[in-house]
Amino acid sequence: MGNMADDDRLKVRGYDELPFSSIGAYPDLERCYRAWLAAKGDRLAPSAVDVDDVPKSVLPYVMLLDYLPEENDVEVRIAGNYVGERTTDEHGGRRLRDYFCDADAETVFASMQRVATTGLPSLAARAYVTIEGREYSYVRIILPLSANGRTVTGFFKTIEPSSLDIR
Repeated sequence: MGNMADDDRLKVRGYDELPFSSIGAYPDLERCYRAWLAAKGDRLAPSAVDVDDVPKSVLPYVMLLDYLPEENDVEVRIAGNYVGERTTDEHGGRRLRDYFCDADAETVFASMQRVATTGLPSLAARAYVTIEGREYSYVRIILPLSANGRTVTGFFKTIEPSSLDIR
């Protein structure tokens, strides 16, 4: 996928930030958030979220992302098997623009940049149509991570499995 033309990439159809107060409507994401809070303590953000503390149902959808603000991008460090099955690349190190056209990557990056700037998680509803015409929608969470304890250096991202709709 890394060298695909923009026409072959996923096209974002919808992106809506949800009020974080609605997290209770997404029980698996709420458990991820609680695990993040416990790991965070009084720091800006934890360096990691322990997979033993999140629901097993979210693991196939988890992505650990390194934040690259100087490049207006993120790099995929680890992707769960649901994501990995759809985005195999023997070289690893995939970036947003390997998944999305430039305009859509900018929308996704802007959300991550808000998380990095504020240190606050993001809850959003996403919908898009693949070039093959398949429609995907889901609710996702992005939780900030900090390897150095001073700034956001990455993200834990996953979806609420029960919200995944594929047509």
